[in-house]
Amino acid sequence: MKALQRGWLVAILSPLLLVGVVAPPASATAQQNAPVAASAPSSSVATSSSEPAAPATLTAWTSPMDLLLQPFPKLAADNATVRDLATVAVGGRWVSLRFSNQWGPIPLTFGAVTIGERAGTGGAAAVPGTVVPVTFNGSSSVTIPPGQDVTSNPVTLPVQAGETLVVSMWAPGLAPVSVHYCCQGRTVSYYTRNGGGNQTGSLNGSAFTGADWWTRWLSAVEVGGSQALGTVVAFGDSITDGFGADNAGFSWVDALQQRISQLPADEQVAVVDEGIAGNTLTAFPPGDNAHGGENSFAATGGGAPGVARLGRDALQLPGVKAVVVLLGTNDIWFGYADNDPPYGSAASIIAGLKQVIAQVHAAGLKVYGVPLLPRKTSPPCSPPSSCIPEDWTASEQATLQAVNSWATGPGTGFDGVINLAAVMGDVYDGQCQPALPFTPYFNADNLHPNPAGQTAMANAIPTTLFGIPEAPQLPPVVAVTPTPGCPGAQAAENVLAAASPAGGRVSTGGGRVSTRPSTSASPTSGPTTTARKGGSTTTSPQRTSTVTSPTTTRPASSTSASVTTRPASPTSASTTSGATSTSSVAASSTAPGGTQGRAQASSPLPRRTGSGGDLGGAGVALVVVLAFAGIVLIVLALRRRGSGSVHRR
Repeated sequence: MKALQRGWLVAILSPLLLVGVVAPPASATAQQNAPVAASAPSSSVATSSSEPAAPATLTAWTSPMDLLLQPFPKLAADNATVRDLATVAVGGRWVSLRFSNQWGPIPLTFGAVTIGERAGTGGAAAVPGTVVPVTFNGSSSVTIPPGQDVTSNPVTLPVQAGETLVVSMWAPGLAPVSVHYCCQGRTVSYYTRNGGGNQTGSLNGSAFTGADWWTRWLSAVEVGGSQALGTVVAFGDSITDGFGADNAGFSWVDALQQRISQLPADEQVAVVDEGIAGNTLTAFPPGDNAHGGENSFAATGGGAPGVARLGRDALQLPGVKAVVVLLGTNDIWFGYADNDPPYGSAASIIAGLKQVIAQVHAAGLKVYGVPLLPRKTSPPCSPPSSCIPEDWTASEQATLQAVNSWATGPGTGFDGVINLAAVMGDVYDGQCQPALPFTPYFNADNLHPNPAGQTAMANAIPTTLFGIPEAPQLPPVVAVTPTPGCPGAQAAENVLAAASPAGGRVSTGGGRVSTRPSTSASPTSGPTTTARKGGSTTTSPQRTSTVTSPTTTRPASSTSASVTTRPASPTSASTTSGATSTSSVAASSTAPGGTQGRAQASSPLPRRTGSGGDLGGAGVALVVVLAFAGIVLIVLALRRRGSGSVHRR
């Protein structure tokens, strides 16, 4: 009888043991699926030492503000609604939105804000059933002081990598409009006419009669509960921003994200674009910036200099683990000798880069430097008013080379140097002039890389620098042949090989990659684009924010060849185009800096693995042995029972 009981007990417990190994505990599943309030750290979950933990919240999209539409108040929004587009680099289970009044001379008030999923690939329409309200400290309205930002409450809204969101903001009264200027050929913002009222809940988008390529107010999208391992900030000027007549906003940031998106979701990072056309590293270009005149950056764009905006536009974003900086060429272009104070020298640019390195390291993050790209004098503008002629002199070239010699030398303080300048030189198809730009990689201005050049740059960035596997490289847009015997060509091949998953020579043929999915490729009418430079003095204010737990729900929608390193530091989070604009404004003074901030939720979430658990080889063997033993015992017990040796009591 005891043998029979033992046999039945083992037979029953064996499948239960199997279920216990495969399925995670109910409490673990609940913790994984539950939203986490971004206002308070979540409990730390132990992970494998070989696997980095995903941050609780990370930045999945950005749009830095670089000017205020002028003249104020004629181009201010007044009882109007703006709908911006934002394509998130990685997915998540909830989102928070950051809005900016960086350049506004008066407070900015939103009466209502909504977020939803864009319907299709063009226009302002939203998918029915996806538009939900956004709140600020539980309120549907919020007022943002001049020069400051605000972050919304988290909204439970499952989003997928590459999904385009529509964010609608209703300004019930007179409202200044800080914007991000870039890039002609893509549509990123829609707006109603003044007096159009609250259209934040519009599904078909018909109320939005204006459209252009200047993002208004929306400066960042954060996601929570993502499998991604953090955020990398691309910090630069128009080259990083995707400026160029041939680009429609496509930049190396987009191409790099395309590479990374080929990796498994839990091996990805989000790469966000904090490039501003015309941005300098160290100082303002000439103009009456100190007094907010017509030539101030609030009016002409270019953003605050890199050393001043680094905190706001990079270090204070949640989930950031590294910064890639490509700045300084505009300092040379605007650094005339008669400036007071003078700037644009190699010494001043190097000093500015050292400031950036120090700030990033003080935040506990990594920083990677990119030498300045080759450039040369641009061809004459036709008509002359259509662009700013770029007369690149021998003296300016000498300054660029001095900066690059320092950047690629020892002891800079960078955690690594990604020598994209070598890749972009004229060292292909029989040429060997590494100091000059390779024409098929550049727009006609000989300054801004075109989609072929931007793709080549992205292919030369080792993704292993960011703590993830080496991502597959994209097919080149144009076929090139490195010039045999050219040292510059060999250097370019070495840089590309360092970023190749196979660690070897990469293909030189291929087809065009797609433009960034968040925008429309059809050009819109508007003012002629020019290579604008400059920035505005401002402090680096911390984020003003109001954050509580999610309140709204909806159903889930269906380097150089050798990179120098330093000891790993902990990750820390710390209009319009000719049409009548009804949601635009400009500043009459430089933007004051805000000082309020919030504590980011920095505790890691567990890396999700799909089923929630794995059955190892040892576990399988144990289950099989126990099950077999139970069956044997049952058979023996039954045989004994049949022979009369087992007596029931």
